[in-house]
Amino acid sequence: MLRKVKVKNGLLQGMTGKDPRITVFRGVPYAKPPVGELRWKAPQPAEDWEGVRKCYEYADMAMMRVHPGMDDDFYTKELHPVAAEYKMSEDCLYLNIFTPAKTTEDNIPVFVYIHGGGLQDGYSYEVEFDPERVARRGVIVVMVAYRLGLFGFLAHPEITARTPEGEVISNFGMQDQSMAIHWVYDNIRAFGGDPDNIVICGQSAGARSVQAQICTPLNDGLIKGAIIQSAVSMMFGDEDQSMAAIPSLQEAEKYGADFLQTIGIDSLEEAEKTDAHELMRRLDKASEKTRYVFGLCTDGRFVRESAPSAYYNNRVADIPLIVGVCQGETQSPFIKGSLNYQEFLQKAKKYGDREAEFLRLAEVTNDEEADALMAGDAFNNFLAGTRGFCELRSSMGQKVYYYIFDHDIPGDDAGSFHGSDLWFMFDSLGNSWRPFEGKHYDLARQVTSYWTNFVKYKDPNGTDYNGNPLPLWEPYSRDKKAVMKFLDAPVPEILEECPVLDFRLSWGKEKLTDKE
Repeated sequence: MLRKVKVKNGLLQGMTGKDPRITVFRGVPYAKPPVGELRWKAPQPAEDWEGVRKCYEYADMAMMRVHPGMDDDFYTKELHPVAAEYKMSEDCLYLNIFTPAKTTEDNIPVFVYIHGGGLQDGYSYEVEFDPERVARRGVIVVMVAYRLGLFGFLAHPEITARTPEGEVISNFGMQDQSMAIHWVYDNIRAFGGDPDNIVICGQSAGARSVQAQICTPLNDGLIKGAIIQSAVSMMFGDEDQSMAAIPSLQEAEKYGADFLQTIGIDSLEEAEKTDAHELMRRLDKASEKTRYVFGLCTDGRFVRESAPSAYYNNRVADIPLIVGVCQGETQSPFIKGSLNYQEFLQKAKKYGDREAEFLRLAEVTNDEEADALMAGDAFNNFLAGTRGFCELRSSMGQKVYYYIFDHDIPGDDAGSFHGSDLWFMFDSLGNSWRPFEGKHYDLARQVTSYWTNFVKYKDPNGTDYNGNPLPLWEPYSRDKKAVMKFLDAPVPEILEECPVLDFRLSWGKEKLTDKE
């Protein structure tokens, strides 16, 4: 087994995992610590080191406003029950690498995972992640940490002014992820990996990150496949508000400048000299009145446009994809709560001279039907966004495998909630407090096999871990709207036509496609 490897910066010593067939390298630096004068700057290549660097311990978590594990909320119990044991630090740009390779010549496919958390929190060794159980299926797993929130996504006029011409402004967390992907490409052979077979995956904000990474030209040629779980950003041009919409650089700069003034800081220089934990304390205080959230902006180079704009205009890597959603995801921000018939009619007016066409297709005549339409495939933010993405990208020739996770999760808050599929994708049910039983473990083994087959072959089909054939998962197409539903077992289905969704896609094409 590969216990010691040589990367471009020096020698690394790993350790045997819980599974003796896996070697684990924790806390592998892929960039310089973004501290001091490197705060709010693009990541810089890691420096060389002398001797052998022992990679036995996880690095500190990135700075985040609410320390996971300190609040008694749903996701603390679900995903962060032991997070309070770990420290936070600006020095957070590290990878955790899990390899089954025996030699550097094994040429094993590579699975790069980007965690979620709204770009505000989360870390690469949460309890639901069990990379060893994925790696033992014949892939190398790389877990990526990156800057979050205030430290990862602050924009400010002074940052823009000091950034050299041609370099990326803001979106530092996205730049971190991209540098990690480049580092993997440059170094993964040392771990027995194939740099020409890298698949990236993320869930929630991690999935939005994956979208950014496959839409930026700065990663051209590096990524051979992608898995996007529970966050396909898709706009149809008719939203009152949209999770897919991102501010311009100028809007983000104003937001950042207003924030610093709110917390009593007069300049970027003063902010850079302020202790990181003190900044977080002031952010906490300010957020008692206004919830400050720092995320993506269109910087003109790395994030050139919203992901939906890139999709409509075909400015996205032409690679195979798995995209999917949990059936119990939250309802669309198109509406607030339920919608009655009169409110529905009012919203239909936004379609202007196509209002009558929309009403004819919707076939809504009462309050109950209006509410049902908004909760279904045509308007539910996650369902409509994901299926709409499959419709659009498959029509442009991209191979897309669509899934809906609708397995009955046991315990409190049962159901297929946001993030529930992670326990199955990582085959990590044994780490959970929930009373999982045989059928859950059977499904988890199948889901993990679909994912790792995709990493290897860019096609999820094949056999499971025990060599049994998996149910056939066909790609989605406009002629055959195939979906894999993960119920008590994987169940392939063909979806019915959804005329209202098609209408919204055509509306979005009119609004978001570049004009000649």
